[in-house]
Amino acid sequence: MTKPTSKSPIIICSDKRDEQTRLADSLSNNTSQDQINDDTITCQLAQLEQQIQLNPNATVIVSWQHATAELRLIADFCRHKLIPLIIILRHLSVNNINKLPDNSGYVLVPSHDANALKPWLEHAKQVRQKWAQMESEIMTLTLKIEERKVVERAKGLLMKVHNVDEDHAYKALRNSAMQSSQTLTQVAKNLISTLELLA
Repeated sequence: MTKPTSKSPIIICSDKRDEQTRLADSLSNNTSQDQINDDTITCQLAQLEQQIQLNPNATVIVSWQHATAELRLIADFCRHKLIPLIIILRHLSVNNINKLPDNSGYVLVPSHDANALKPWLEHAKQVRQKWAQMESEIMTLTLKIEERKVVERAKGLLMKVHNVDEDHAYKALRNSAMQSSQTLTQVAKNLISTLELLA
């Protein structure tokens, strides 16, 4: 069993063992020790999840003959773990191009470029970082939209129950938030819960 490392290891996984060896040899031949301090780990698909758990700072390189369901699973897993991913397809045809995983922050490398992987490693890290930042921004915006919906619902309930206009309802929510040192959203949630109990 491979020990976890404190560096940024490279995990190589392939549907063929000789391809794993070839890629590992290619990395060690084209990279001097002072340029990169990464450990290279080769594994089968069954061990990939465990290797990622042991090496959370890793970059994953997968080489597959065709686009398959396994590649989709690997891409999804790496996306959820924020792991940089390089996918090398040794045979890409028009028939199986739709089987490629949705582009969720991985780098697709043509098979003929697989002999010079070093520049792709840094690119994969940058792509994953940008993708993670974009997902974080989407989550923040989604949360703001959901919070806005709660405030709008509370405003609507206040307007209906107390027969006030929208401006007065919003000011009442805002004043209550300032007086209670709670967020506007929390006040709105409390108000909705209270009014639903009374209904």
